[in-house]
Amino acid sequence: MATTGMTAKVLERRIREYEAFGIHRTGWPGDEASAMWMRSELQTAAIDVSLEEFEYPMFRSKTAWLSWDGGEITGVPLHDCGLTGPKGVSGQVVMAGVEDVSGKIVVAGANEPEFAATPPYEMIARLEKSGAAGLVLVRCDSLGAINLSNAYRIDDPFNIPVLQVACPDATGLSVAARNGTSATLTVDATRESGTALNVSATLPGENGDAAPLGIMTPRSGWFTCASERGGGIAIWLGLAEAIASMTGRRRTVHIVASSGHEIDHYGLQAYLNSRPELARNARAWLHLGALIGSRAAPVRVEPSDEELKSLAESAFAASGADRWAMWDRKGGEAKNIAAAGGRYVSLRGGPSTDDGDTYSHSPNDTFDRASDIELVAASGRACLSMIEKLDAI
Repeated sequence: MATTGMTAKVLERRIREYEAFGIHRTGWPGDEASAMWMRSELQTAAIDVSLEEFEYPMFRSKTAWLSWDGGEITGVPLHDCGLTGPKGVSGQVVMAGVEDVSGKIVVAGANEPEFAATPPYEMIARLEKSGAAGLVLVRCDSLGAINLSNAYRIDDPFNIPVLQVACPDATGLSVAARNGTSATLTVDATRESGTALNVSATLPGENGDAAPLGIMTPRSGWFTCASERGGGIAIWLGLAEAIASMTGRRRTVHIVASSGHEIDHYGLQAYLNSRPELARNARAWLHLGALIGSRAAPVRVEPSDEELKSLAESAFAASGADRWAMWDRKGGEAKNIAAAGGRYVSLRGGPSTDDGDTYSHSPNDTFDRASDIELVAASGRACLSMIEKLDAI
C-alpha cells in the first residue's frame, strides 16, 4: 500500500501548495485552481477523478461601508445579510445591549460581553425582529485582521444589513456609537447564480455487495485557509493514494473534496443530492474538517455512535498524535451526513485550549503561522487505520 502521501514532507508540500492559490472563496479563481491541482495530484496516482460542477448563489459585493460625521469604515458584508442598495440606510449608531434598537445601527464587538453571550445568528435575528436598521460586527484575530463568519442562511438571507469590520479599524466607530452619532450603512451587492467545482472519485472494491465508505473534506474558505482546510485536504489526497493501492480491499470508497463550505456546505449537499442514498447507506463516513493540525488547538474527534467511537479512539491512541480528544459537538459537513441518517467520524480542530490563535477565517491563516505538521501526519495515520478497519468489518 502506498503511504508516501502521509509523510510529513509530502503533507507539508501539499498544504503549502494549496495555500499558494490564495483566496479560496467558493467560485473564485483560487478555488478553481485548487480543484485543478487536486485533480492533477490524483491523476498522478492513476486515480480516475472527476470535477463536478454545481450551481450556487453568488454574493457579489459592490460597496460595503459605514460612514458618519468625522469617519468611515469599510468591511465585508455577511453573505446572507440584507442589502441596502447604493443609498444605504441611516440611523443612530449604538452599542449592542441598549434596550431600544428600532431604527438604529447596532455595533457589536466580538469581545464585548453582550456579543459573546449570544451566538451571532441569534443576535441578528433578534435585532431584525426589533427593527434595527443594521448591524456592524467587529471581528478580528489576535493580530487585528478581520475574521469572517460563514453564511449559513445563504438560501434564506436576513433582511437586516450586516457589515463585518476589523478591530483596529473600529476605534473611531466605538466613539461614535457611545456618542449616539448618526451614520449611514451601505451594503450594496447582487445575488446571482454562480458555478463551482467538487473534486470526486470512486475507488471500486472487490465486493459490490459490501456497503461503501465515504471520505469528505471541504476545500473552500474565506482566505488562504492553510490550517483551516490544508490539513484535511492533504490527508484526503494521501488517503486516496493509499486506498487506491490497497490489495484485497472489499469496500468501494467514495471520496469528495467539496467547495461551498463557507456558504452552508453548498458543494457537499450538491454532491449528496446527486447520490440520494449514499449518505445513509454508506458503512461510515470520514469527515476531514477544519483545523486538523492546528498549532493552537487539539484535534477533536466526533463519532456518530459507540462503535465508531471505539474505532476512532483506538486509531488515535496508536497514531502518535500528542493533542487530540473525543467530543460530541456536531459541526461542519458532518451535519449533512447526520441529517441524512448516515454514520460518521468527524475530525475538527478547536477551540483553542492554550490562549493561542487558530487564525481560522482570517487572512493570517498561513502554514508557517498556524500549522503543526506532525499533528497533521499523526491524524493522517489514524485516518488510514480507521479506513483499513472499516474495510475489514
